[in-house]
Amino acid sequence: MTMSDADIELITAKIAELGETVKQGKTEKKPKEEWEPALKEMLALKTKFKEATGKDFGPPKKEKKVVVVQEASEKNKAKNEAKARAKAEKEAKKVAQRAERERREREKAEKMAGVGQDNFGDAKMVQSHEVTDKVWTPIQKLLPNLAGQDILVRGHLQTVRLVGKGVFVLVRSSLYTVQGVCFESKTIPAPMIKYISNLPAESVVDMKGIITVPDQPVGSATQKMVEIQITEFHAVAKAKATLPFQMEDACRPDSGKETDVGAYNEDDEEAVADDGMVRVGQKMRLDYRWLDLRTPAIQSI
Repeated sequence: MTMSDADIELITAKIAELGETVKQGKTEKKPKEEWEPALKEMLALKTKFKEATGKDFGPPKKEKKVVVVQEASEKNKAKNEAKARAKAEKEAKKVAQRAERERREREKAEKMAGVGQDNFGDAKMVQSHEVTDKVWTPIQKLLPNLAGQDILVRGHLQTVRLVGKGVFVLVRSSLYTVQGVCFESKTIPAPMIKYISNLPAESVVDMKGIITVPDQPVGSATQKMVEIQITEFHAVAKAKATLPFQMEDACRPDSGKETDVGAYNEDDEEAVADDGMVRVGQKMRLDYRWLDLRTPAIQSI
């Protein structure tokens, strides 16, 4: 189809006019029926324009600029390579420092946990695949006539008391308790003291040491006439850090009630008595029966 330049200009002007009409209709949010005929006429004229000119109606497409990448000079290349090398070396140094810091922290944590130590730390899991020559002495049999002997006991860690560079522990088995003492020395490293002092109460522990007779009876233990100078201390099973109540409080009798465990009261959980000491109520005991079963009153039944 051949058209004169004048006809093409007329079509171009008409398309522009119709475009403004459609644009105004949409902008003013007029009903589609009002501006749709103009849209159809404009599209038809665009088709006619393309048939006549062989091009789509509209402004000419802009040509993309071709970016010419200039090669860096030899001097700039050397400078860039030096920067990249310095950056890589700095990053490698950071990685090495981080790895070294993590190694020191890991070694410190393992040292405090007794990893690699023979006389303290977490005991290996008992898997019953070997028989050892260990012999555990019942706590009730620890008497002054055993003074000087090296013995091994197992029980629950009832209390831990850190004093300067030493630690005092009270280990309980059934109705009986014994005090263990450990002070920093050539054979007892500082991490061992810290390890023992950080163990949660009611953890199951193995305590090994030499029986001694104290100058004064140990008032907090049933085995008052002896104590153990600790040489080895291992946690067989660690308890949770926070228990529902302290065993010391549960072992304390309540003189205001008929029995040491007291009469049942639904609201009776834990309270401070007139003497300022905490008493564990029956409701709390029944809610945590697994822990209450360890008290001397229940063990005596």
